[in-house]
Amino acid sequence: MRKLLALFAVTAFLVAACTPASPTTGASPAPQATATEQATEADITLSGPVQVTLWHNQSGALAKGFEEMIKEFNSSNGKGITVKPEFQGNYTQIYQKMLGAIQAGTVPEGVVAVENQVADYARAGIIVEMDPYINSKKNGLSPESLKDIYQPYIDSNRYPQYGDRILSFPFIKSLEVMMVNEDLLKELGYSAHPKTWAEFEEMSRKAKVVGADGKVTRWGWAGMGSEAFLAGVLTRGGSILKSPTEVGFGGAEGLEMLQMYDRCIKEEFCYVPKGFDWQDRFGEGNLLFATGTSTGRPFIKAAFKKPINWSLFGMPTNGTAPSRTIQFGGVIAITRSTPEKQLAVWEFLKWFTDAKQTAKWSVLSSYMPVRASALEDAALKAHWAGPDVQGAQAFALVPTSAAGPSIRGWQEVRDAIFEAITKVQTKKEAPDTSLATATRKANDSLKENQ
Repeated sequence: MRKLLALFAVTAFLVAACTPASPTTGASPAPQATATEQATEADITLSGPVQVTLWHNQSGALAKGFEEMIKEFNSSNGKGITVKPEFQGNYTQIYQKMLGAIQAGTVPEGVVAVENQVADYARAGIIVEMDPYINSKKNGLSPESLKDIYQPYIDSNRYPQYGDRILSFPFIKSLEVMMVNEDLLKELGYSAHPKTWAEFEEMSRKAKVVGADGKVTRWGWAGMGSEAFLAGVLTRGGSILKSPTEVGFGGAEGLEMLQMYDRCIKEEFCYVPKGFDWQDRFGEGNLLFATGTSTGRPFIKAAFKKPINWSLFGMPTNGTAPSRTIQFGGVIAITRSTPEKQLAVWEFLKWFTDAKQTAKWSVLSSYMPVRASALEDAALKAHWAGPDVQGAQAFALVPTSAAGPSIRGWQEVRDAIFEAITKVQTKKEAPDTSLATATRKANDSLKENQ
């Protein structure tokens, strides 16, 4: 990490020495741009052909669908804009390539990332602030259009280390959700989903079945990832962050989540997955609950050995806190180039996230639409009413979602959480010890990245 910070410090110096000052350069917020400066950058008119490169992470069938949509934009935007998509691997691979491109001065005009990566890029001084584009009377979004985008999706693109400015825009969005085998739930004598974690634990324990050989053959719950842990902290009344340098999950709420998981592991009503093989257990009908990404719906269905009645629902709570969940997924950032190229990327983002396109992309990809008005799209309504009712169930949970912090060092925080969960899962550490270690590492990361 220290080498990385040194790289960004040197790069930021070189960028600052070679280019005009930007509202998003440096580690601390710079003064707001004036109205005249905003007009210069965001209110121009594109008068000629302009080509921009977009580094993305979509592969396989999703890449084909994404690139077809880009072709549609290129042929219909009427402003001479050509977006050239380039697949660069997963988020980590893109990040590594961006570090090299920053040093070489060859960054693409648009890049897919997760928020903490954008915060790193901003430290190097290469990211364009989007507030002027969003608010532009000529090229921006109307107040009604902006309000149509779910607030958690906007919030995740505000960066507190840069004055809460918007430095990226929603691209692909998912939620951490609870999945349930409704047939098995009914077989166990329950007629409703668990509203509290106590009910959830009771149902999960009751689902356990042991075969004649003494081995467990049916389980109540499969694993717990970092997002499920954080959602559990929120639904127990806790917080993700206490301050810019202190996490909020290190208290009683986080301990209760790890203690519940510890009981689940030791009493063997939790299935310990190897990769994604928990989907096979769910598809066999041998798993009552699972927590995971809403975008995994097609993979769940593909694992079914026979038809299963299943649903997605909101996270249980401690009985007093509201049900909350975590939303996550890729964003797109605009890098500093020319006013024309910067506006061209913005025009694509504006098009890709309008109601028609976000609905179309949701059907193609199983990601969540970013707009409430997408529900009015006939194709999406038909899709969610027929083969993908779970998509509608997930979408209903979007208003309850919270974004992970868009700050430098957050990936290291997630790594610390995952390590704590793994130590409990493998019975190497007690919940209180693993949580204390994770909290210390997380806080150290946040302090180091200020």
